[in-house]
Amino acid sequence: MNRLLEKIAWKTRRWNLKFSLLNLSHKSNEITFDFVCFTISFRDYSLLSLHFRLPNKTTVKRFVVDSWDFLFLYNFLFTKWERLSDRALWSRNSLSTWEEIQLKILGKII
Repeated sequence: MNRLLEKIAWKTRRWNLKFSLLNLSHKSNEITFDFVCFTISFRDYSLLSLHFRLPNKTTVKRFVVDSWDFLFLYNFLFTKWERLSDRALWSRNSLSTWEEIQLKILGKII
């Protein structure tokens, strides 16, 4: 039995899974709201998530949204923006007009 448990522990050692239905917290001027949140391989996927900081006239000068997620879209959009940004930086051929528009819009959203 111990040998079987050791095999299971070895096979699952790299798994990082977490589920939370509702998380509402406030710590050091940061307010966090997560609804139906999955953490898979250290990335958060949420049905609705908003992390923001309120202005306090010392370290935070204005309202700041640190992270957001709606319908599990943030990681998909971030990956798309990251690939377009890398292509714009490193490729010899410039991006097409449609890709430049996408890059600008994603840069504003993210």
